[in-house]
Amino acid sequence: MDNDRQMNRRTVLDPAVADLLSNMEQRQSESQMTHNERRKRNRERSKIAARREQRATYDLPPSLRQMIKQLAEKERLPASQLVTLALIRFLDDLQDGEIDLGQYKEPSRSPRYDWNLIFPDDMIPPMPRGQR
Repeated sequence: MDNDRQMNRRTVLDPAVADLLSNMEQRQSESQMTHNERRKRNRERSKIAARREQRATYDLPPSLRQMIKQLAEKERLPASQLVTLALIRFLDDLQDGEIDLGQYKEPSRSPRYDWNLIFPDDMIPPMPRGQR
């Protein structure tokens, strides 16, 4: 029984060792690529690095993400450009006093933030049944 428990135990690696192993695996994988494959991979990495300054990650309700995706597909344009327009309009409205964040603020329990924004249920539509 002790052997079974030992076999099922996951090995925990030091983060530095895990990073080193990952780099070694990556180099091994790259060494088996053709020159053109390596060049293509490097170009892709460069593109990703160049875009890094433009990228942001936010937590959004799934139904809102789905609505953005559907509208972007309908209009045949990138979702990021649609969201950029929405954020620009929001920031303009906020600056002009047309939006009052105070009506959505509730104290946060997180030591990192003073406030959280709480949205009424009717403000964010639920996901359609077939897409949950």
